[in-house]
Parts: sequence; C-alpha cells; structure tokens
Amino acid sequence: MKLAFVGVGDAGTRIVDRLVRAERASGRSVSDGNVLVFNTDDAAFEAATAVPDERRVLLGDTHPAVRRRPDPAEAGGADGAETADGAGGADETEALASEIDPFGVGGDPDTGAAVAEAELPEIRRALDRIDETEVAGTMLVTGLGGGTGTGVGSVLLEELNSIYETPVYVLGALPAATEPDRRALTAARGIRTVVPLADAVFPVDNEAWRRGDPVAERYDAINDAIAARVLALFGAGERDPESVSELRVDPADVTRTLEVGGVASIGHATHELTPDDAGVVTRLLRLLGIADAPESDGAEADAATVKRLVRRALESTLTLPCSVDSADRVLVILSGPPDAVSRKGFETGRYLLEEETETVEVLAGDEPVPGATEVTATVVLSNVTDVPRIDEIQRRAVAALDASDAGDDGTTVLGDAADADTRPGAPDPADGPGDDAAGDSHASEDGQTGNPTDGAAGAEPDGASSESTTETDGSASEDGDRSVHGFDFTAGDDRGK
Repeated sequence: MKLAFVGVGDAGTRIVDRLVRAERASGRSVSDGNVLVFNTDDAAFEAATAVPDERRVLLGDTHPAVRRRPDPAEAGGADGAETADGAGGADETEALASEIDPFGVGGDPDTGAAVAEAELPEIRRALDRIDETEVAGTMLVTGLGGGTGTGVGSVLLEELNSIYETPVYVLGALPAATEPDRRALTAARGIRTVVPLADAVFPVDNEAWRRGDPVAERYDAINDAIAARVLALFGAGERDPESVSELRVDPADVTRTLEVGGVASIGHATHELTPDDAGVVTRLLRLLGIADAPESDGAEADAATVKRLVRRALESTLTLPCSVDSADRVLVILSGPPDAVSRKGFETGRYLLEEETETVEVLAGDEPVPGATEVTATVVLSNVTDVPRIDEIQRRAVAALDASDAGDDGTTVLGDAADADTRPGAPDPADGPGDDAAGDSHASEDGQTGNPTDGAAGAEPDGASSESTTETDGSASEDGDRSVHGFDFTAGDDRGK
C-alpha cells in the first residue's frame, strides 16, 4: 500500500527519516519519495539526512512565540541543544524534568496550533509536493507529549482530511511513565484530538519499549521497531514482484482492517528458517522430483510452525500493549519464501487469532519474498478498546490538572485555567477524544540534538516556559457505551472524514 509519510516535530522528523532508510534497506517502496517533515525547531533536521532538504519545512521562523536556538558562534561555541547524554542516573525522572527544551514552541500545543494556522499557506504549498495520485493514503507521524507534534499536527491532520479523499492514519508516540506530568497531560489531549479525526491511530508506547532503561538509551531500538512494523504492514507486496501468490495481501485488506477507526496495535515475530524446517525440506525434495507423497506431512509441520509464529507475534511487545480480545478486526500477514507457508498454515494461524481475539473478522494474506531465510508474522489489532496505558496517561493528566488548580506548591506549572485552550472544541483530558491537539513525544535516531525527556522516536521540545493547558472538572466521559475509561475509541462517523 503506497503511503505518503508526513512527519511533525522532532519525533516525526526522526521516525520518517528512519522509515525512508528502512524502505531502502528492505527493498519495499512505500512512499516513493512522497515524504515531508515539519518542525518549529530546525535542530532535528540535521540528523534527518535521508529526507531531502526540499522536503523539510520550518514553520514559525518569524512568529513571535517561537524561540530560536542561539547561533553557536554567538553563544561561544555552545549549540544550546540538549543531547541524549545524561538521561539516566540515579533519578531518571528528575533528570528528565530538568532537561525540558524551551526552543521551538516550548512544548506548548496551543502555541503550536497557532503557529500552524498562521503558516497554513506555507503548509499547503508544501503539501502540493506530495503526488496524491501515487499514494493510497497518508500517515501523519508525530509524538504525543510535546507542543509541535500535536499542536501543529492537529492543524495538519485537519488539513489532510480536507484535501485528501484517501485514508489519513496517525502514528504517535506516547511518553514514558518517567517523563514529566506535563507530557502526560499533553498526550491525553493529543489522543483525544487525533482519534476522532484520523482513520486509525497507531500509538507507540515508550514505557513498554524502553524495557526499564532510560528512554534516551532506547531511541534507536524503538525507531527500528517502529519502522519494521510499519513497513511490514503497509509495505507488504511493495517489493518488486518476483513471485505470485493466490493469498497475497492486498492494500484493500489493510484498508478494510483499519476502516473501523479508533486505536490500532501491531505485533511482530520472526522465525529463522533452517534446513530442518519441514516446509524447506519439502520444497527441496520437490525440486529433486522425489516429493510427490510427503507433502501432507510437510504441510502439517508447517502449520504448527505458523501457529507458534502467529502466537509469538500476538504475545510480543505490541506497539501499544492492550487486551487483544478488545479488537474489532484483525489482520495477519505472513512474509517469507514462496511456498514456505501452506494454505493449512494460514488457516491454522487464522483460527488461532479468532480464538484469542474473540472475533471472526480475521483477514490473512502473505508476502512472497524469494530468497528469504525467515518467515515473519505481522498481526494488526484494529480498534482496540482495552488499553491500560492510555487509561494511566489520562489519570496522570487529570491529577496534574488537579494539582495545578490547587496550587499545591505555590506555583502554576501547567498553567492557569485562564490560559486554557481557546480554540473551538478545546478538550478536557477527563473526557473522551475530542477536537484539540496536544503533544509531541519523540524518539531520536542517533541521540543528536535529542531531548531525553521525549518518547519513542525523537525529541520534541517541551519548554518550561509554556503555561497553556485546559480546564477540567475531573468528570468522566458522557459518551456512554462508546467510551472506555473516558476515551471514545469507536469514533465511527465522528472521525472527520
């Protein structure tokens, strides 16, 4: 499935850069050069060497609310940019909170949205560089924890919806539990913004992927994992066609799986083929002309291997940990050598998913890769509604607002109610997904100019100087059965399409 990749903020910039690199390395041509990255701080552009200069768009260059980095020559050789160094230590949370980056929009999503609205003519000119006739959809890549990603990102998402008839998906990183409460508040607002507007949202949970390590030390691994999973899903079938399969996955399968909207999660597992694998042995015997009868034995062994592989994908670290039985639809893609997976193998994998997810809407397809030495299973869980991590972020956001309103420490870290978002439909993090934006959590490709307080895939500035936030009365969502712990994942007709 051909997709345009549009990155926003430091996270989006670095993830899109990694996606382009992964395309080249894997031979999957998903974007065909239809990429753009937007930012209010140009520091991240320096590391995004796979994205051409003409595809990088700096916003707010003359906007009074955007803070520029000092010229190194004027600053005595200091570049003023935070790096990933020092993110760990005895107290990671304290280190994270002390390394908030004030540049760009300073982590304020309201400022980010205001900058984007002022720069709409520039944004529209940049979007003209995407050849919409060559793509079947667009993926907005951002973070959910800072200011540019979902401040600018919310405006971009609305713009993409207004000009494209094709699906618009969002890939967004969630801040880790060790990151400041202000990021959780921004992420809660961001989730609430993008879920109703996007055709599907793929959150990436930094907390799950950091695996106990400081977030900054996991940037490369998280970025690699994101790229591998996104390309395994949307890039299936985008290699040069050297082999034909009656079960070959089709872009329509992906679209159908995701058309229910809401939040989606991806699982991924790989099985290295060896000469002892029954499927490989069978194929070799066939080539020698001596494998007429044993095919059924090989198929049975192959089916068992596929079943184990699909189970491993389902039980792997998902991009967003969730209860798999809360998914509406499921898609499994098996990628590997032609004939490595039999039809019985497919049916075995499909039946396993039907049992585990408790849904009969399970689609399956393969991606023949001649010469491959491994079989990969990619499982997509669409419109999952039981997501503890998002519930936790919501609770942190409401608690942060309550603490701010109460002025427990005599200061207003998150801003006063008078500073709340004044855009139409401004969200309350205590409610379900709404119409406002917030957040940009990031993963860094190489640690350069990265902010270790940011999440999967980058480093979005989250400045201490920002005071903008949203009022809340701590009330729960009133969406009834459509909401889950205050978040309406089943956006349905309210997705803005």
